Amino acid sequence: MKKIVVFLFVAISVLGTYAQKAEPSAQSFVLGVRGGVNIFDMHYSSNDVSFYNHKYGFGKQLGMFVGYEVKGFFVKLDALYTARGVKLSWSDINYRLDANYLDLRLPIGYAFFWRKKVQPYIMVAPSANLAIGGKAYYNSQGTSVNVNLSNASISPLDFSVFFGGGMRFPIPIGEHRLYIGLEAGYNLGFLNTFSDMELNNTANAVNLPIYEVSGTRKNVGIEAAVTLSWAIPLGKKQKVDNAPKEEPTPVMVENIPEPVEPPVEETPVQEPEEIVEETPVPEPVIEEPEPEPEPVIVYQAKECYSIEEMKDFISRNVPIDDKRICMFDMKFEFGSAVMEKEAEKQLDEFVDLYKKFPNMQLQISGHTDNVGSDAYNQKLSEDRAKSVRDYFLKKGVPANRMVVTGFGLKYPIDTNDTEEGRAKNRRVEVDIKMIGK
Repeated sequence: MKKIVVFLFVAISVLGTYAQKAEPSAQSFVLGVRGGVNIFDMHYSSNDVSFYNHKYGFGKQLGMFVGYEVKGFFVKLDALYTARGVKLSWSDINYRLDANYLDLRLPIGYAFFWRKKVQPYIMVAPSANLAIGGKAYYNSQGTSVNVNLSNASISPLDFSVFFGGGMRFPIPIGEHRLYIGLEAGYNLGFLNTFSDMELNNTANAVNLPIYEVSGTRKNVGIEAAVTLSWAIPLGKKQKVDNAPKEEPTPVMVENIPEPVEPPVEETPVQEPEEIVEETPVPEPVIEEPEPEPEPVIVYQAKECYSIEEMKDFISRNVPIDDKRICMFDMKFEFGSAVMEKEAEKQLDEFVDLYKKFPNMQLQISGHTDNVGSDAYNQKLSEDRAKSVRDYFLKKGVPANRMVVTGFGLKYPIDTNDTEEGRAKNRRVEVDIKMIGK
């Protein structure tokens, strides 16, 4: 793609240099093709994903168009194949949505200096966008999912408006004209791209029951393309006036003598009186003690920490961003998500920590030992993580600050062959992400 763009740019420069000024027709039928790139992203209205890092994606564009032009004003009908989507990441979570669209656009615009060899233009193009497939990718802590998009994971229809402009270079070929152009602009989507099944929580893009969809998700993107079009005249050609313009008659200005400045009388220079300098008495130098170096804070990095360790970090001004709290001694009733009273004390300590730093974003993850089936442990880990989330809600932690995940028995941190190891594996983890700094 890069080599093609460079080649077309060189070709435009050469052809534009040797193109002759022609007599363009006032009315033309236009037929052309378009190829370029789309730098896409999606805008979310929900705070549930506001803390994710967005990365711009790049997708190709291919299309063709027909149109009608009269004295620089034009209207076209575009059929455009393009890629759109979003890339999100946070902690060890990576999500990418690559959707393919067929756009039916109606560009309306005006080309300035339509008789010249270089013609800048502006345009606005309402568009109906049809989703025609694509893929969704999800990766987190060893879990990797790759699924095809369908009406269950993306809305089949979007409506957008493209605002842009460009530059085109006409090359006369007989009575016709060949236009080579460069254009760019911004495309803004208006409809929610979440599917109906995502919004009512009966399906999601990656077929995993780990998140709930809320709010809106809309397409946005920057587009750049090279166009090649053929203009067929429909009316009489407009004559170009090649008569030389008259040069303005020069105006003679009389020479005006410069004013003569009067002579300046010289003032006699008086010799300065001799000044006797007194020898200054040096002031005593007081040496200031060197400042003592600030103590270096040293701590041992670990996979996860206790709440007591987090409090110690705060007292020593150690950042707690991107750190994980492991609650090993969370007590639940056997085989259920009902917490015992002893567990609430540990959660209350974390709530006190949250109130000091209300800009935290929390990911609450449940884990189990290997007693029971995979499906049983997966549901149990999700239910226990939700139980912790519900307790935090009662204590005033906003719902949009928490994401709940269950991993079952997938990620043990100790052996499952002993009771002590299984007790460590039955845990709830809270990942901390500081936002809104």
